[in-house]
Amino acid sequence: MIANSAMSSADKRAGVVITGVGLVTPLGSSIASFHAALRGGQSALAPSSELSKWLPEGSDPLVTMARVGDFGASQAIDAGRRRRMPRLGQFAIVAAQQALGWSSAGAPALAHYGRERVGVVLGTGLGSLETTLEFDLQYLEGGLGAASPALFPYTVMNASSALVAMELGLLGPNLTVNHRDLSLTEAVASACDLLACRRADAVLAGGCDELGAWLLHAYARLGVLPKSGEMLPYDRDRQGFCPGEGAVVLLLERADAAAARGATVLAQVAGVGRGGDHRPRLGWRRPGEAPEVSGASASVAGSLAAAGIGPEEVDFIAGSGNGTDLDRVESMALRQALGAAAEHVPIASVLGQTGEWLTSSGVRLATAIYALSEQALPGTHCRHPDPEATLPGLCRTAQPAARPIRNVLVPTFAQGGGNVSLLLSHPSHPSVSP
Repeated sequence: MIANSAMSSADKRAGVVITGVGLVTPLGSSIASFHAALRGGQSALAPSSELSKWLPEGSDPLVTMARVGDFGASQAIDAGRRRRMPRLGQFAIVAAQQALGWSSAGAPALAHYGRERVGVVLGTGLGSLETTLEFDLQYLEGGLGAASPALFPYTVMNASSALVAMELGLLGPNLTVNHRDLSLTEAVASACDLLACRRADAVLAGGCDELGAWLLHAYARLGVLPKSGEMLPYDRDRQGFCPGEGAVVLLLERADAAAARGATVLAQVAGVGRGGDHRPRLGWRRPGEAPEVSGASASVAGSLAAAGIGPEEVDFIAGSGNGTDLDRVESMALRQALGAAAEHVPIASVLGQTGEWLTSSGVRLATAIYALSEQALPGTHCRHPDPEATLPGLCRTAQPAARPIRNVLVPTFAQGGGNVSLLLSHPSHPSVSP
């Protein structure tokens, strides 16, 4: 259980802002392609025969999932180094380069602050699982001599954050957060702490996870894959989630420092709230029991309190609906935390387009930035909204915002009971000014 807390006053004074976004997602591997997919309501979900052949006997012959296509690794990473890297590490490097504005001329933030003052904090739910299991299988089948020493360095959870630092030459703090569904949001919160404590001047913060044969097999055994092959967040006919993968990395800086170097601010991390509930580690509630949401509600209220706003000032919620009982947990928590405001605030979940993975909160943060920058709302792949598992303001189609979007809530509620909510604000928010 995570104790209730909120971003400190020192964090708020620091005015942490987002000045770069790097995306490697099933909906595209650039801001332009991701935003275009949201505007068009596109979905990356599709059956995959490549991975479905590894499913347990008796499973559906094809499973719907969302995989990352060509994400530009061959252009971004030297071929010799890339051959030795796990795919997940390549995800993280490409996303980090995008966030930094990397080019042949270098990166503006890196040139301004110096390599010693730029840190990395990445979250991952499972790390390079496929590489780890490949190494283990070599050992089990052929003994110690058969296990490749070239694979072993990538079996640790911090492999991706280390690869980012080595590839980009970053010498600042380097941290890895491994906390299941909360890994990426806690990585962003930890990066805010580094900036507030002035241990770094800029931090690449985000997360990454990949989809592979072993993980798909586990999902099938756990019974979380929808038999219909459809992922329908907040829908009364929802049956489960379709798996996805990807990496999202943000460049975070203090507002005053970003202004001093003339950086373009995309959003402010205005508030972080946490809370703990007692929930099963697998699944969202025990049969016959109502879900516990007091900690989830406290995390939402804490993020608003840290940002200094009231419930009626939340203009959009980048929801975590994924076609499971989480949808009901989220709706109950939001109603408890926001009160009457929950009955009219717009909410959408893009996970029905991108699939779900343990650090998919990154695409929801990217969606929040889309809403703030484009003043537009994404849609939700939901046909028949379940009134017990969603809010009346559910956006089912992409549309322009009916009112200015100044504050976006991004709640993340984990199996097992941890909850972290982030509040992003528009760059014109008064507290962004140095």
